[in-house]
Amino acid sequence: MKATPVLTAIALSVLSFGGLGFGDGIQGPKPAQEKMAAVQMLGYDKTDLRRPGFDPSQSVVRYIERAAKDGAQLVVFPEYLLGRISVPGPQTERIGKAAAAGRIYVIVGCWEVFRDDSFANTALLFDRAGKIVGKYNKVHAAVDQFEGEPSWSKPPTGKDADWFIANDPEWKMKRGQDFPVFDLDFGRIGILTCYDGWFPETFRILSLKGAEILVWINGRRGTVEDFIVKSAMFQNEVALIATNQAYGAGTMIGQWPAQILASSPEPKASYITATINLEQVRKARKNSRNLQQRRPEIYGEIVKPLRLSR
Repeated sequence: MKATPVLTAIALSVLSFGGLGFGDGIQGPKPAQEKMAAVQMLGYDKTDLRRPGFDPSQSVVRYIERAAKDGAQLVVFPEYLLGRISVPGPQTERIGKAAAAGRIYVIVGCWEVFRDDSFANTALLFDRAGKIVGKYNKVHAAVDQFEGEPSWSKPPTGKDADWFIANDPEWKMKRGQDFPVFDLDFGRIGILTCYDGWFPETFRILSLKGAEILVWINGRRGTVEDFIVKSAMFQNEVALIATNQAYGAGTMIGQWPAQILASSPEPKASYITATINLEQVRKARKNSRNLQQRRPEIYGEIVKPLRLSR
């Protein structure tokens, strides 16, 4: 076939946007609108050790069943929720069976403990067959205490491993080293965890890697900031799902460019659903002047060490 200006422009557009944000391995047209579910609930917190008789995965299963019945394609839970667990293990087996029974994708947070007793703040992604097909490890450590200068750069001294687990575990967790994206059958998603969302680079990288929906799981007091959600959606041409544990608030589902479709504004257990218009997101990404006119060759300053003014 002879190349034409129109065909050339289309080809360049696809290359510029990673397939217009579509998953590389997904063939054929994807659905234009999809219902999503988000859950605000209590589970294990940041410094909690496992307690006999307390297993949040049982409540997770009930919400999965509810979301599947409601026709949701993905249900998202908060950070830390399952506590310190082995993966795979009885909790993930239980969740996987529920995901398979409902033919629904599931994302849920935990402390994943490895054989050498090291651990990571992990978001688990289950597919419609109930298999764990993806993991995201939190990149930015939300530490609570520090010593020395500059601020927040060094952990407290003279503390053993047990102290850190009970008081400030993110100093010792295995930090993620990348921002993966995942191709689901309705589109491409990216996952970030709590403090990651305070770094605009996180949202940007996931969008540049083709994510159409960003999933931001949290486990913190206060509320997830809707102004961060709105600005992240607007600047990066994505939809966004945020969750929080029920000791906080701000679980929400948002639509590009900056619309909150459903939210949980109070610190209590809550379940919300909303339908995301992926066709609108894809058109925005395809026609984005902002993404097309980036100048990465002059953005090197963003990866250099901070220079503080005196």
